[in-house]
Amino acid sequence: MTLGSLWQLLDAKTKRWMAAGTVSVLAGTGQGLVSWSAFLENGRSDPLLLLPSLALSLGGGYAVLFPGISVNRNGMHLFRNWHRHARAGKVLWVLSLGIAAGGLVTCVVAGIANPLAPGLLVWLFMGLYLASAGWASAMMGLGNAAAGEALNRDPAEALATVRGR
Repeated sequence: MTLGSLWQLLDAKTKRWMAAGTVSVLAGTGQGLVSWSAFLENGRSDPLLLLPSLALSLGGGYAVLFPGISVNRNGMHLFRNWHRHARAGKVLWVLSLGIAAGGLVTCVVAGIANPLAPGLLVWLFMGLYLASAGWASAMMGLGNAAAGEALNRDPAEALATVRGR
């Protein structure tokens, strides 16, 4: 299933939350990059620029993550059913892990140069990670739900070889 076909399966309220959260994360990241460039110029951070960036990045990330997780109503198993997930969801999940690992490395390296730098960078990466993890969770959950409906049974039941006791 493609990202566009999975998007059509989301209900309107979930679409609104996830789209608004994504826009908020992008706005917070943009504002954080402005504060980062100001920090690089004079070596000091401006809290008036940092707090809105923090609120937009993390608030938007959670606004995407929680509805994305709530899409999974059938109990998704990430690694056990990896081959059954939609490709778009798998790509987004790997991207989210890459963002988290890249953010960690960037914060550690920046912290060696200046101890104040990780505090400026952490939520820029955190908001992007939360948003991509939320989208990945939603896409994989929708893919599982669509696969279960295509088989006319629960997706976890479709792979069972031995009945439970």
